[in-house]
This record gives sequence, C-alpha cells and structure tokens, in this order.
Amino acid sequence: MKLLTFRPPRMRNPHFGVLLSNGQALDLTASGGRALPGSLMDCIRAGEAGLSQVLATLDIAEGLLARGMAPDAMVALDAVELLAPLRPGKIMAVGRNYADAPGAAEAVVAAAAGASVAPPPRPGGFIKNASCVIGPGETIRKPRWTRKLDYETELAVVIGADCTRVDPERWADVVFGYTIMNDLSARDIQAVERRDGNITVSKNFPGAAPLGPWVVTKDEIPDPHDLRLLTRVNGVARQDGHTGQQIHRIPAQVAWYSFAGFEAGDIVSTGSPGGTGMTWQGPGSWYLEHGHEVECEIEGIGVLRNPVRNARG
Repeated sequence: MKLLTFRPPRMRNPHFGVLLSNGQALDLTASGGRALPGSLMDCIRAGEAGLSQVLATLDIAEGLLARGMAPDAMVALDAVELLAPLRPGKIMAVGRNYADAPGAAEAVVAAAAGASVAPPPRPGGFIKNASCVIGPGETIRKPRWTRKLDYETELAVVIGADCTRVDPERWADVVFGYTIMNDLSARDIQAVERRDGNITVSKNFPGAAPLGPWVVTKDEIPDPHDLRLLTRVNGVARQDGHTGQQIHRIPAQVAWYSFAGFEAGDIVSTGSPGGTGMTWQGPGSWYLEHGHEVECEIEGIGVLRNPVRNARG
C-alpha cells in the first residue's frame, strides 16, 4: 500500500489516506471508520492491526471501483495538497555509502591510483532533525549563506516499532516501509564543518529534508537493494544509481543505528550515489539555484518534486 498525508481544500487539518489503483486517494480520515488509524504515525504505531484495518477499507473501495462505482471518500490527488507523509522523531542518515557518493571521491581517486582502500567498518553519517522535513511540492528555500546547495536522492527506511539492538538478520521485522528523502546539503558550509569534526548546520537548515510523496509498505518492495534511483533538475538527469551499489546494506544500517534506540516512525536514510553537484566534473556548476525544480525518483515508490527559490531572510 502507498500511504499518504494530505490537506483537503479549505481544510486546516491533515488527512490520512491510501492510494487507489486508479491513481486517486481514499481519504481514510473522511471515511468515518472509527477503527481506522487517525494518521500515518498512528498506523505505524498500531502495527499489523492498523495495517489490517486500512487494507480492509481499501479492499472495499477497490471492489466498488471494479464495479464502476466511486467510493464516497475518494479524492483526486491534484485537488489536495500533499504533505510530508510523516514527521519522524529522528532521521539517522548514512553518508558515503556508495563508492561514487559525495564525500567518497577521495577514496575513488586513491583506488584508481592503485592504493588499497578499505570501506569503513560500519555505517557512518549524521542525525538530521525532523524539523527540516518538508513535503512534496513544497518550496526548497536556498539559504543566503550558501553558494553550493546540493541534492541527494536517498531511499528512506521507515522504522515500524520501538526497538534497540536489532539483530541484522531480523532487520525486516522492525521495518514498516519506504519513502524518498532528498538529503539537501550546503556543501561549502559542510566542508568548513568537516574540518572541525562535525556536520550540523550544513545538513540541518530549514527545509533540508524533503520527504515523500508517500510511504510504501514493505510488502510492496520485497528487495530494497534492487531499486533504481534517479535525480533530475529541470528535467535533466543528474543522478542515476541503484540501491544494490550500497557499501553497507540496510540490515547493517538498521542494526548499527538501533544502538541509539529507535521509535516507531523514525527514519534511516540510506545514502546517495554519485551525480550530485559535489561530484560533477563537467563545465559550469550543478548546484541548485533559484528557479530550479528537483525531482527525486525511486523505482517502486514514486517521484518527489520540489521547486527551489532563494530564501528571503
């Protein structure tokens, strides 16, 4: 199932929904079912019981569609405002997880020169604040203090249960589903911070984590290491990678970060391949600028689109 959060016209509060086979959404909030979860986060916390309730409602709606009837709570996606599907408690982000990834270029050069370069012994990265999350279609505000705003399409793993010290062989037991995160970075600031031994502001400015367009339950993606990732800026392809190229695969990521303790709804963002502005070797600049539109696409999930505008302040 593809589960989403949206705001209907002339309403302030977000609604919880599920994507129908005809490309429209079933508004679960408006359907009137008392047993249904009130939000995607409620559904995640309810575990199998919450998913079963949603699936039963979806089956009824799909049955009506098959008979040529429209469910009462069906809404067109272009008539609503898609929001970030959830607001995670924390985002554990994996860095340098592809051989050609941003920040791994030095290792690639060394390997090409014949040097022996061992991969890092465990996943490494940083924490991204949930306050950075924005939704699909929402404007990315480029901070005035950076000249190198970069994009990174990443497969985001949504944790489905409170847990700690997860066995790598049982990683799937604690996963709810998957979505897309654009791990935006201020590369010039990141370079300064890295010299000081930390990455904070360059990854945690307002709007630095576009998320969506929805969460796909794990049953629809049997192998998360077999997905193509694409990034386009103004329709031009930039990144074209595959999750099978990850250095540390998802079981290792979930197991390592679980030592910090997971809560249901937390996210592990699994890293990004080359093709970013930082790794571009051609003429000109590939960094994001005012007026750009960036599209992050992952096979089996969908496309996360966001326009870019200069921040006013």
